[in-house]
Amino acid sequence: MTIESNPAQNLAKIRSLAIDTFGSESAAESWLNQYHALLGAAPIVVAESSSGFVEVQKMLGAISFGGVV
Repeated sequence: MTIESNPAQNLAKIRSLAIDTFGSESAAESWLNQYHALLGAAPIVVAESSSGFVEVQKMLGAISFGGVV
């Protein structure tokens, strides 16, 4: 997944990845909108910046592959 210059496209990609990771839109939205201590904010807020997008993408990847995050 590449970082686009358009934040709206990045958020759409993060939402899609979260749905793939958690298996449903409701579970993905719940995770994206809840405060996460490792990120210091809700993942959807963090993903608004380019560096935050990468961090949230990494977390979702770790969760997908059985990592505890």
